[in-house]
Amino acid sequence: MVPEPRPADHELATAWVDAHGRLSIDVHHPRPRTVLVRVAGEIDLSTARKLDEVLQSRVAPEIDEVIVDLGDITFFSVAGLNSLMRARLLADTAGARLTIDAEGSRAVRRLFALLPTESLSPAR
Repeated sequence: MVPEPRPADHELATAWVDAHGRLSIDVHHPRPRTVLVRVAGEIDLSTARKLDEVLQSRVAPEIDEVIVDLGDITFFSVAGLNSLMRARLLADTAGARLTIDAEGSRAVRRLFALLPTESLSPAR
């Protein structure tokens, strides 16, 4: 039996799903020095803590860009907005770019429209 080839380190992914199935987070490295964090489900006070943890652990000196894909978010509270603001501060401090893709999520776009913040304007 021939073992399957391992993907390059920059392609490895990790995934997390909360115990109640309300939030899932997948982390990919589509290219070197870039992290893609795909988030699906609900971001509220209880699930935003995990989003904080994941984003904070991915902002590092060896990373140039962190892309947060919120396209599959069905509920997005101010706690989620706070998580993104903290991640933006960390990225700025580390010299990385934080890109937010909220195109597919009405919930995220609605909150951004209600509470505009230039530093978190979605990229697409």
